[in-house]
Amino acid sequence: MRIAINALSAVAGGGVTYLNQLFKHLSEIDKKNEYLIIITKKGEKILQASYNNFQILSFQVPSLSTTLRLIWEQLFLWYVLKKYRVDVLYSPANIGLIFQTFPTVVMIQTVAPFDFEMIKKQNIYYRLKFNLLRILTSLSIRKARNVIFISDKAKKELSHYYKLHDSKTFLIYHGKSELFKPDLDSGRLMEIKQKYGLDEFILYVSNIYKYKNFFELILAFSLIKDKINPNLKLVLVGKNFDDQYTELLKTFVINEGMEDRIIFYGHIPYEELPYFYATCRLFLYPSTCENCPNILIEAMACGSPILASNIEPMPEICQDAAIYFNPFSPHDIAEKIQTVLSNNILLQELKQRSLERVNHFSWEETARKTLRVLEGVNA
Repeated sequence: MRIAINALSAVAGGGVTYLNQLFKHLSEIDKKNEYLIIITKKGEKILQASYNNFQILSFQVPSLSTTLRLIWEQLFLWYVLKKYRVDVLYSPANIGLIFQTFPTVVMIQTVAPFDFEMIKKQNIYYRLKFNLLRILTSLSIRKARNVIFISDKAKKELSHYYKLHDSKTFLIYHGKSELFKPDLDSGRLMEIKQKYGLDEFILYVSNIYKYKNFFELILAFSLIKDKINPNLKLVLVGKNFDDQYTELLKTFVINEGMEDRIIFYGHIPYEELPYFYATCRLFLYPSTCENCPNILIEAMACGSPILASNIEPMPEICQDAAIYFNPFSPHDIAEKIQTVLSNNILLQELKQRSLERVNHFSWEETARKTLRVLEGVNA
């Protein structure tokens, strides 16, 4: 078979992680099929797809703007598929071909367009973006041969919403990378700690969007900053995707006199992340809208003690490897942080539970299951 993978939307975060791991493991387990990777010129810099049975096609126009990408996908991608005699298209970012009939498998990467309460709280740009994405996702699901979900929560809710038959839907979790582990090179660890000035810290890794609940976490930390170790910092790692919201966060930190306690590191190299996970005192995850968050799997793989939002799918992913809080309540977040920090036995138990739970996630298994779905489309 010749399998095309639409990677045009991969720009940052979990989407890039997913594709890089999928490409790597497909290249290892599948030597008979050919893969056509469709990416933007920008995508060439962040996606790793140089494997023997992989052919990369990069295009400039879809990288110019989201609008041009969507138009290009719907009007021109079909011709590329026909020209290269593709057998099946895999679209792992919600949107497949809407106006053309073509054997397509769609993966629901984000469920944000279906979280109506979350959307109401966004600025006008993100409200429009999420509503448009919901329309395009809906049309794509109806046209697709098969739909892959990456959490049971999303599978149940959207299968019911769209009345999808079980034979058309598949649950395939994301995996853990070998990069993330509790035992790291001690020399490199010292370099990272010196580079970023890391000592005692609580960690949150996520790109900055409003629904990621950065403000609630920062407010929670402000409530207990004088009740915990004065050297303990809150470290925030991730790209800014909402200037107005980020400015609000930083202004609050300054007004509360917490510039030396709350650190915004922005984006850091992916290969340095394990050292943050492995050395943090606690890993916090207050996001309110997720599908299968790679970040939680990475944190568990490094043995981080985790406190997470009690909104699904966080409990589905972590199960007993986390303590859960109400992400809309800074007081509850603060209380849970204090409780866990004051209990060294519980901290050690959480570390062990993380390492045990993460064994349920494998990128190789993700690739194998995905391949079976793709090969079954024309069966």
